[in-house]
Amino acid sequence: MLPGLRSRTAIVAAAWLSLLTACSGDDGGTSGPGGFAGQAGSGGAAGSAGNAGAAGTGGSSGEAGSAGTGGSTPMAPEIINPGDQFVDEDSTLSLPILVEPVGEPPRVWVEGLPPGARFDEPSRVLTFTPDFIQGGDTWTITITATNEEGTAAESFDLSIQDTIHPPLPTIRGTEPGSGYTNLDVAQTTDDYLDSAGHAGRTFDARVYIPDGASAANPMPVRVYLHGFGGAPYNGTSSGGQFRIYAHDPMNTYWWGYGDALPNGDPSSGSAPNYTQRRVLHLLEWVLRNHPGADPERVYVVGGSMGGAGAATLGLLYARHFAFAESEIGQMVPRNHRPSRLDQLEGLWGTTEDNLPDGTALEDGTSLGVWDRQDLCRVLRDVPEARDEFIFTKHGKDDPTIHFGAVTHASPVTQRSFYDELQYESVGHYTVWDEGAHGPEDPVMGVHWWDNDWSLLFDPTSYLRRDRPFPAFAFASQDWDPGDGTGNGMQAWSDESGFAGDVTQPGDTGWTGDIAGARNRFLRWDTNGIVDDRDRLEMPLFVVNGSGQDAPQEGYPSRGDQLDRTLPVYVNVTPRRVRRFACLPGESIAWSFAGQTGTVTANPDGSVTVPQLPLDTTPQTLVLTRASN
Repeated sequence: MLPGLRSRTAIVAAAWLSLLTACSGDDGGTSGPGGFAGQAGSGGAAGSAGNAGAAGTGGSSGEAGSAGTGGSTPMAPEIINPGDQFVDEDSTLSLPILVEPVGEPPRVWVEGLPPGARFDEPSRVLTFTPDFIQGGDTWTITITATNEEGTAAESFDLSIQDTIHPPLPTIRGTEPGSGYTNLDVAQTTDDYLDSAGHAGRTFDARVYIPDGASAANPMPVRVYLHGFGGAPYNGTSSGGQFRIYAHDPMNTYWWGYGDALPNGDPSSGSAPNYTQRRVLHLLEWVLRNHPGADPERVYVVGGSMGGAGAATLGLLYARHFAFAESEIGQMVPRNHRPSRLDQLEGLWGTTEDNLPDGTALEDGTSLGVWDRQDLCRVLRDVPEARDEFIFTKHGKDDPTIHFGAVTHASPVTQRSFYDELQYESVGHYTVWDEGAHGPEDPVMGVHWWDNDWSLLFDPTSYLRRDRPFPAFAFASQDWDPGDGTGNGMQAWSDESGFAGDVTQPGDTGWTGDIAGARNRFLRWDTNGIVDDRDRLEMPLFVVNGSGQDAPQEGYPSRGDQLDRTLPVYVNVTPRRVRRFACLPGESIAWSFAGQTGTVTANPDGSVTVPQLPLDTTPQTLVLTRASN
């Protein structure tokens, strides 16, 4: 944090304390707008119920002021403008939003925040830790306070100082394609993108630039993370989106490694996320150099090691991504098979060491590297992650990253990744079948779960970083993935779990349905979403389109052919809400398909409406404040 920021905040806080002191009458009642606790000044009588009003001329001889017990007329809120603010990358701004609580306690909205910033209305504190690719930007933030007596508004600029400067990627060569240009990119590291002993080396990357992208015609950005032993893709591409292919030649699972490497003990020091930083640095380079790259439609995708990396990057840095797609990825690093644990402990230190990950928390401490990447913990603890949408696909006959990756409990939260998604009301679409680590299910085949629904290009149900969407949970149509235990058909293996032979249908040793999904067929109309301070509208429906019947009893259908009875009952939690901010415990009224009710806002301010009946006809969920 910059010295100037500390002094400015201190000045504002001092001014607020001075106002509080004056309003309480400590100098004999010389200030006017409000005794906050109805306190008497040293020479004046107490104001009534905290409304000293115009009181304030109280005598120095102990007599009451001219209106010391009066002034009960409520007043509109007043905001103390904090002035323009500055914060360094990887530093934390904790800014009190100072609003005089006269009359009815005012509601306070803080809008125009940069991605990743949070305003906690109960404490009235704005908190923001910009990461190293957010520097150089300025955001105009508006504070609005309102009560029954009126509304006040103030604005200020928040500037993120560009204080971390890794070497910029360089272009070694270009190759024209059909509607795009393929860039051969080199990333040279410093001691922020690499350990000190490794700094100065160069990593390969590939970036594909669509020819038709421009500021007037922005296109999505796809970040692809390869699997174990892979390399940046170098082939044909699409002219419809930017594509970024980074490289993880050390097989760090797209995280990083000990800062003592290459020559020191991996179980000493810390284990920063050097590999993630290189990926983010590439993303920043593309976004800042190509106005046609749409920052609201960036997504990350990968399989196997890349699937674990995509989920981890997409959830820990959800501020930068519209969604994450992860196939056959491990979600809890401590739950890896023994051979993979051995390999990763040579990079991150042992699970018992749990080295600090090198990223300071707001209180100055640091999480252990194995805890930081535990995605069950991330969903439980990180509000930013709960606003993400994630798609996952796993196979019950996968012997490499076995099905326990999503069904075994985290040692930190005592819940599985599948269950954490449900209980934390996170937007998700999860699919499993009897496939293996690449080979498809012998009965269902490849990509059987929908007709290539695009979270980017679907004209109705699509995702953007700047638009709300519904997180579905506990749907009545959901198939059962099992509880991570065995059904007796296969003996347990520490390496492969209960996986069977992928060529043999029905022989998996995992409990639950052989194939299925959660939140399949559930859709929303992004174009119809309304997000205002006092009203949220979100059209919801069930898709029932073309496809095929289940190939055998006990299996799901293929494509978009609905295989469950209607209506589908499901919990709905609006996510990425910008304006309809709710206080924890606030009473919220809802209406949907002729039904009405009230719910209480969750501790994080989100709102969950339980078991709404969705049908193929779109119906609009409407949320309003119950007090309105």
